[in-house]
Amino acid sequence: MPAYDYRCNSCGREVSLFYKSYKDYDDATPTCPHCGSTDLERIITGVTLQTGGRNYSGMSSQEMLSVLEGGNKQEVNELFRQSGQDAASTVTQADTIKRAKDSAAGSSKPATSSE
Repeated sequence: MPAYDYRCNSCGREVSLFYKSYKDYDDATPTCPHCGSTDLERIITGVTLQTGGRNYSGMSSQEMLSVLEGGNKQEVNELFRQSGQDAASTVTQADTIKRAKDSAAGSSKPATSSE
């Protein structure tokens, strides 16, 4: 059942009007239940968007590490849920990758002379 929110331009009140179908909405002339005015302006009070879910189970180890380092608890929990791993296993894997990444970054630094 569609519901629409309006503000009455005569009395200033906000009202929600319900219709049995979209066709009924299209055919209706919205009327303020408080003052009877048909001078109503439709308003948007809230919007809900459905987004595609992120597929954590298909991520590479590097992508998983990025999620863990991001620190968003909801993303980390979803990562664990989708990957079917326990938290300790995933954290151990992430630590191993991080150490390897840090080690590789350290070996690419130019050599310095200690003369």
